[in-house]
Amino acid sequence: MHTVEPLPLGKTAQRALERQWATALSRGVLPSGVRGVVRESWERALRTDVSPALPKAPVVWDDDRLAAAQEQCEWLPFARRAVAASSAPYSGGGHILTLFDAAGRMIWSEGDPHALAGLADINFRPGALWAEDAVGTNGPGTALATGGPVHIVGAEHFCERWHAWHCAAMPVRDPLTGEVCGVVDISGFREAAHPHTLTLTATLVVAIEQMLRAREAERRTLVMRRMAELAGRWPGDTALAVDRTGTVIGALHEELLARYRGATASSTVREALAETMRAGGNVRDEVTVPLGDGHSATVYPVMVNSVAIGACLVVPRPAAGRPPVAARPVSRRTIPGATRYTFADLAGRSAALRNALGVAEAAAETELPVLLEGESGTGKEVFAQGIHAAGVRASGPFVAVNCAAMPHELVESELFGYVGGAFTGARREGQSGKFEAAQGGTIFLDEVADLPPAAQAALLRVLQEGEITPVGSAHSRPVDVRVIAATNRDLAAAVTAGRFRADVYYRLNVIGISLPPLRERPEDVPELAMRFLDEAAADMGRVAPTLTTEMVVMLRAQRWPGNVRELKNLMRRVVALGVGALSSPLAPAYREDAAPVVDESQGTRGRAALIAAVRESRTMDEAAKRLGVTRSTLYRRMAAAGLRPERTLGDA
Repeated sequence: MHTVEPLPLGKTAQRALERQWATALSRGVLPSGVRGVVRESWERALRTDVSPALPKAPVVWDDDRLAAAQEQCEWLPFARRAVAASSAPYSGGGHILTLFDAAGRMIWSEGDPHALAGLADINFRPGALWAEDAVGTNGPGTALATGGPVHIVGAEHFCERWHAWHCAAMPVRDPLTGEVCGVVDISGFREAAHPHTLTLTATLVVAIEQMLRAREAERRTLVMRRMAELAGRWPGDTALAVDRTGTVIGALHEELLARYRGATASSTVREALAETMRAGGNVRDEVTVPLGDGHSATVYPVMVNSVAIGACLVVPRPAAGRPPVAARPVSRRTIPGATRYTFADLAGRSAALRNALGVAEAAAETELPVLLEGESGTGKEVFAQGIHAAGVRASGPFVAVNCAAMPHELVESELFGYVGGAFTGARREGQSGKFEAAQGGTIFLDEVADLPPAAQAALLRVLQEGEITPVGSAHSRPVDVRVIAATNRDLAAAVTAGRFRADVYYRLNVIGISLPPLRERPEDVPELAMRFLDEAAADMGRVAPTLTTEMVVMLRAQRWPGNVRELKNLMRRVVALGVGALSSPLAPAYREDAAPVVDESQGTRGRAALIAAVRESRTMDEAAKRLGVTRSTLYRRMAAAGLRPERTLGDA
């Protein structure tokens, strides 16, 4: 981060620099004794005819315009949060902290009152313009001109009125585009200049950019969630998700992602998003764009505070005769020694599952910590393995740890390892822990709420510093591991109750995913049951039994306290013992007065009425008449419920 050439600190260095500055102005000759970044800046100032006698910087914003600029600056809240969270002396002691937009206009300042007053004399205050072509060499302006960190001290400034000051500045970059979105600067009296000042500035910039990256991950989550919602509205079509640059970030199907990942689709989507952003979001919700291959898609911008953060593309179903993308099997990745499951193992088309899967797919494209929350049996490890298998660490190890299964006194040594002689019974040579076993890959901390306090403190160090300290050792070791945690408890409530550290919770919950219980997605039960039957039959070398319409409806009616795991075990039992094995677990829950099933396609209907009409009728026409609906409506409702009338009605 530091410049290679030493700073001109001290009175002697500054007097020599003032002579070189005077020579440059009087003769137009740039001295060789000046640092390269300063010499190049002086040359630019001479070319643009900046007056070295400029008394003040120009003020370009009045109070109203300044307030509007502060409101529109997306990274300003993150900068303030980073300052508030840090104990480093960014301001005070003769210094002030200032923030600038990408054009060099100051948008915010705070710090030592004496320094603020002195700098206000030269209009180094909010609303003023400090671009290099307006006021010559200075920290913020030169940082913008060079695109890198700069520390300007005393007479290195091109204008004489700035010689009494020093300023250490560094650009803040958009994590998605890499473009400069502003500058952070620490300025103060020249006598207080120190090389560490630029280090402090860089530390703050890094913190801000980390927050911006986390925000981008959250935005991706919102876009992916919106994509899942749209796919649920038009199940025959399919959808893509793009970020605010128009780059494809996800798709419901791999074939679609491969087809439209190119620049043609991105450029048309960028134009649609640009139109939306220019209008401040006040345009129609839907924009149709060509995809460059004879197809078109409807673009739905995803807006947050009137800003387009991305968009979803709904691609119409293929023409007749061409199999839809959704009907083609998705290839399953097999990663030896890493994971058994991928996202393809998450069966179901309910909105609840699609939403969770959309967030997981977005999380897979980052390396941020993920917290999976859901009841036992909802598939937390399948989600964790899917995120790992779809991410950049897929070729690395996936290490799963059940935190509840380890004795509390051994948790730290299991996770972080120990050195020889660390405790009674320890191996002489010591032993590495689970985090080192996951080096370069992912560690999955299941039931993380059961970690004892000491292990939580050690986990915090991993999340903050990327280091572990083995039990009994005084030395830390670096680890490069992605952390995915899971719990079946309300971890936020545990924080409130003091049972779990808040700082650990917030660092684990960078991307939170709530996994829906099976009772909240009954429409997925038939598909899951059929899949588990086929898998169990293949494992046992048997033929999968046939489930009747009534059996499927009864399966959907269950509360499933064990969730997907319970359904899977029940289907294995059916394969082993026959469909008669269903009667015992299902009968108690299936009653004529049971609560109605909610189905998006048919509204709320009593289970008993639907089954009775089908069971007691000889034809579909007769069943429809019993229910007071048309035959086509009955077909649609039964299909939505996963029922197969042809198995119970001869003419269906």
